Amino acid sequence: MSIEIRLATAADMELIRCMNNDVFACEIGQHQPAPDGRLIDAFETRSRFLAGIEDGRLIAMISFHSGPPYSVEKKLSDPAVLKALSAPVFEVRLLAIHPAHRSTNLLARLLVRLHGLLAAAGARTLVISALAPRLPMYEFMGFRALGPAVQSGGAAFVPMALDMAVLPPRAKAVYARYALEP
Repeated sequence: MSIEIRLATAADMELIRCMNNDVFACEIGQHQPAPDGRLIDAFETRSRFLAGIEDGRLIAMISFHSGPPYSVEKKLSDPAVLKALSAPVFEVRLLAIHPAHRSTNLLARLLVRLHGLLAAAGARTLVISALAPRLPMYEFMGFRALGPAVQSGGAAFVPMALDMAVLPPRAKAVYARYALEP
């Protein structure tokens, strides 16, 4: 079946909250699992979400928002480091992909779509809190650490930034490959 990557609708939000709980509470242990299986993110109301949908099921998500406050601030010993980044700064959060789709091109397609949206919105810098075990993946994309890993619940996160104008050649090749897909 085909996978649609789109801006999430209001109807998608319940699925997003369930995936948020499944991944960030149950799988990686950053939060306590929500009793109702729905984890509402603290930045949900100010974020937009991209959703990967297959057969009416949410199989991937990622969120983004512009302007402070940023959740990454809590992971920096000196949040003033964010002032040195090229503005406008967007924060990217809550990257989650269903386990059955993690070894596919879905991550690349999701990130290429996100890059296009953020470039069109004028983003100059992206900030993230990267899962420490996945640091090589984020470095491949061009992110650089802004500080050491910080524990959050059962997971460690590294605050990172990406200059949108300075993508590494391998990341540019991935973008070129998937940029024309719907």
